[in-house]
Amino acid sequence: MLNLHKIIPFRFDIREIMTHYKVEETLASSVVASVIAKASRISIPTAKEYAREQEAAGSIPKEVTGEICELLDRYSKYR
Repeated sequence: MLNLHKIIPFRFDIREIMTHYKVEETLASSVVASVIAKASRISIPTAKEYAREQEAAGSIPKEVTGEICELLDRYSKYR
């Protein structure tokens, strides 16, 4: 699960990734919202799989997917 105590820094970091790789703003906001929702409500692996699906669909580059997965690992908590 996503550590909700650190949600603000997570949002900032994932937005920085999207800005750095110049992902279109409307697409970036949709991906960010979906990743956060899946990571906080379902599971981290589900959020990673969603990011990989978006990469396969051509929405985001491979580098973005890799950084999102690393970020999810960094901000996850295990119960």
